[in-house]
Amino acid sequence: MKKYQVNIKMKFLKVWFLTLILCFSIAGFSQSDASEVQQIKEIANAMLNDVATKNYDALIDKMHPKVFSIVPKESLKEVFKSTFEGNGMLSIDMSEEKPEFKISDIFNVHDTLKYAFISYDMKMKMTFKDQEFDEASQDMMKNMMKAKGMDVNFITNNTLDVLANNSMTIALKDKASNNQWTVLNYDADSPLVYQILPSELLEKAKYYKQDLMLESKKKSE
Repeated sequence: MKKYQVNIKMKFLKVWFLTLILCFSIAGFSQSDASEVQQIKEIANAMLNDVATKNYDALIDKMHPKVFSIVPKESLKEVFKSTFEGNGMLSIDMSEEKPEFKISDIFNVHDTLKYAFISYDMKMKMTFKDQEFDEASQDMMKNMMKAKGMDVNFITNNTLDVLANNSMTIALKDKASNNQWTVLNYDADSPLVYQILPSELLEKAKYYKQDLMLESKKKSE
């Protein structure tokens, strides 16, 4: 009888011990995830502030280093300057108001790369310097931009307000970034993302973007 009671006690202690270990493990993972999410929030806030203030150097410093093996930093800075400050044909003014953003779950690729998706609606004003749009061409522009997920409102014949719905940036962390969170703008039409990102991430990004657009469509109906 005593032996039976001892066995019951031992089984109880084992279950209790395993439960305790599991609880500590879950707590540890939760704290780790919370810390990672906070880091992503911080870099997302800083990135959007850099865009609003046109702080190109700070924005470039937050980008994943693999970008610079394809496009040198100085060349990238010139692209930003010509795009946002004007290039003789077009200038883009970003809203000074930082958009609200959402962060996805954090994903892993073979335990060597961590990533998450940052999504937001970005407001901007586009001015065409050597082109004006009549009513027919305005309608055509609106339809073209709508297909890209952008809502357009013409202020004048050459200036328009644009709302880029469901814009998406990827937060990345791996050995190449010294295990620090970095960012990369997601553009499904850009060859750059296909040169830098693994296929597993690209596939996840594609479906995540589609889900964002589908949710927006449902809300508008």
